[in-house]
Amino acid sequence: MNDELNEKRVERDFSQRSAEEQQDFLSQTWCNNCMEVDLGMKNPKEYESESRVWIEGECLKCGEITITEIVEED
Repeated sequence: MNDELNEKRVERDFSQRSAEEQQDFLSQTWCNNCMEVDLGMKNPKEYESESRVWIEGECLKCGEITITEIVEED
């Protein structure tokens, strides 16, 4: 986990994804605070680092930051 915190992250433009893809990422979530799946998120920001791509947003139920890691297929 420490390595992830030290990663240099670059913000990407989440709005460049298709509307369908955005909706999927915003609805298919896991909240570590609520310990529940698919609660949804708002205020998404997409980031990338050398090793991964992810979206951070606020859980619709509790407001805590939730992270969805994206596996990009070739």
